[in-house]
Amino acid sequence: MPSAKKIKNIILSNCVPEHERKIGVEIEGLYYTNNKKRLPVNKGSSFSAKELLDKIQLNGKAFSYSLEPGGQLEWASLPSIDLWEIQSQYDQHMIKEEKICKEHNINRLFLSVDPFFSPDEIKLIDSLKYELMHNEFIKHAKYGPWMMRNTTSVQLNIDFTSEKEANEMAYVADAIQPLLSILFSNAPFIKNEPVGNANMRWKIWSNTDPHRCGSLFEHNINSLNSIVDDYADWVNDLQAIFKYDSLGNANFFNGTMDEMILSDESLNDLHVLSALHQSFTNVRFKTVLEIRSSDRPPRGFELAPAAFIAGLLTDKNNRKTLIEMISDWTDLDYNKLYQTANELSFSAKGPGGIKIGDWLSLLSKLSLEGLDRRSTLYSIKNERPLLETLLNDILMNGPMTLQVQKNYMKSGLPLDSFLFESGLDSKINT
Repeated sequence: MPSAKKIKNIILSNCVPEHERKIGVEIEGLYYTNNKKRLPVNKGSSFSAKELLDKIQLNGKAFSYSLEPGGQLEWASLPSIDLWEIQSQYDQHMIKEEKICKEHNINRLFLSVDPFFSPDEIKLIDSLKYELMHNEFIKHAKYGPWMMRNTTSVQLNIDFTSEKEANEMAYVADAIQPLLSILFSNAPFIKNEPVGNANMRWKIWSNTDPHRCGSLFEHNINSLNSIVDDYADWVNDLQAIFKYDSLGNANFFNGTMDEMILSDESLNDLHVLSALHQSFTNVRFKTVLEIRSSDRPPRGFELAPAAFIAGLLTDKNNRKTLIEMISDWTDLDYNKLYQTANELSFSAKGPGGIKIGDWLSLLSKLSLEGLDRRSTLYSIKNERPLLETLLNDILMNGPMTLQVQKNYMKSGLPLDSFLFESGLDSKINT
């Protein structure tokens, strides 16, 4: 596998000293017209997501924007040691976004699955790369179009200090990502109906493309001391979806990632990076570790998942504790946990026969303690307040998916009125 070493070298090319470790956050959103239809993605007779992107990029700060395939706007922070700095960046973005949305009568929903529309009602963005992805996904499972056009998330990118630490962080993150998905589930409706106990975004991602999605464990990338090596080998053997040319345009490529990378030595690094972006596991490597398993949180709590994960993964004590716990899990524990995450129940049994709610309480305690130690290590304001209010509410009252449905049933309102007009995102119990 000639390219696997190149993939590994790119992954490890950005190792940093502990005191320089930075975090980046990406947050996606759903946008609607004033008559409650999805904002068109492509330019036409009415204001579109592409025009929203153009406007919001004008006079932009160091953070960046992009569009997902169904017109979901993604905001990406400038990496920072301090999550409070990222919160400040996000606040700046929201001021700008509020102004543009008001000017163009754009409505927003701070949910992780579109509650109204099916993918066939949402036009795909005019992009060959996304057309190629769509065509690949529909070969393998039923939810690829849903993932591309109907979901949003918050993604966390974390620097690592060494190959050993990269292995440890990926090992822990991959094991607990079903629990993260349950904790931060925020997808209460689909096709105008309540989802009940379904963890809908998790189910969608689990049925997008089994060859390149899911957990590292499902792809036999589960050995603590060799995850980076095993991941590089796995990516190397994946079927490529597209290949970039010298102008950065994506074109169809029929072959493996290894063959794609070796096809043009002059674009070697670009091709390796594009290969890493054609893996869609919930935990994946780029030149950082990316964790993608959390739903997009309610408005005002966007950085809660980032704080939760940072408290667990960037703290040496927590990594050691969690590695010891996870090392006792059997293959049956892993497999049952991934299946259990399809439904939202704190009373369901998790690894070791321990209830899911007890696992979440344990992880929450460790995370908050990790944030305390982060504050001391980096001499920063404690990041607990970015997490603690939402966390306590969920542990007491259940995931937001269940809470929002309960509030909807009490309201007696039509679903669109409840979501757009009832102040949904201010109804977090404090």
